[in-house]
Amino acid sequence: MNTGTNSPQSSSMMEGIFFGVLCLSGCLTFSTCLLHQYHFVSDAMNWTEAQSYCRGRYTDLATIENTEELKKLNDTVSAAGNSSQVWIGLYSQIDWKWSDGFTGSGAEYRNWDESDQDPDYIQANQLCVVKWGNGRWIDYYCHEEIAFVCYNGTLEDSDFVLVNTTKNWTEAQRHCREHYTDLATVRNEADNDKIHNLTQHNQWAWIGLHRDPQIYWSDGSGYSFSSWYQGQHRLGSKKVVCAVADLKKGGNWRLLFCEQRFPFVCYSVPNVETLVKVRVKLQDSSVNLNDRAVREQILKKLQEKFNEEGLSGVTLKWKEQSDGKVFHKEENSSDKKKKTEL
Repeated sequence: MNTGTNSPQSSSMMEGIFFGVLCLSGCLTFSTCLLHQYHFVSDAMNWTEAQSYCRGRYTDLATIENTEELKKLNDTVSAAGNSSQVWIGLYSQIDWKWSDGFTGSGAEYRNWDESDQDPDYIQANQLCVVKWGNGRWIDYYCHEEIAFVCYNGTLEDSDFVLVNTTKNWTEAQRHCREHYTDLATVRNEADNDKIHNLTQHNQWAWIGLHRDPQIYWSDGSGYSFSSWYQGQHRLGSKKVVCAVADLKKGGNWRLLFCEQRFPFVCYSVPNVETLVKVRVKLQDSSVNLNDRAVREQILKKLQEKFNEEGLSGVTLKWKEQSDGKVFHKEENSSDKKKKTEL
């Protein structure tokens, strides 16, 4: 790293070359970041209590970003003698909404098939809603192609229309918007009975209810890697559900009610400390690099440069040598030769 310091008072330019040692503490680049360090806590708490505990003593509830970290967390829990469910930092917000954006009276009406424990979010991948044979609703895979129900006119004076052409949910939505008003909004039992009477016995049909995944990590990390249990994830009427790593399911993740009490896993990130030699060329020999104000100014410029490069997690500080100084003038080759001759 090179930097220059110019003095406006200097009339003659002289060059001196100095070495200093810079200590970089933090996560320098992705390639040098250490894996999360996991900490198993055996005390059973609800998810919010576990989150508060982890933030107070470590960094946060466990975040898992790749298969290597997944294995490390599972190994940490197993080594502690636990083979059941542990809270991790993952949670999901449940926000069912109608295709036409309706939020008025009746928007919260639901007719879930509770005998089948719906909505059950199987494989963490059921985001659209079907009216099935008994008139009840289930959450289902949006990519499946089935018949659908549109409505025409306004909600206050609407006609429901069954379209027997099979389409996935998005295609059905597009078709309803192009030819009618939208996919069916169901505000009450009377609306639901009309739709049920339209469909043939045991016929499934899309309606307009759907949601986004809205899956987040407690520490704000981006959600990309996942390891979901492929069975049911009961959502009930909850607005938020939280995730456990289930050691009985191979460490795969399951969504449960956040009020339940389980042991949990926190994480911390060890600091990486690196020493770097810094070579500084001076154009003004009157500048004292070991002056605290000068050193702090150089450090500030370096920190700004790191931040510009996206390395905001790096902390810089000078390392003083045995004589209390940071910078020492580099000997040139002629000086070294004279010492050798002596």
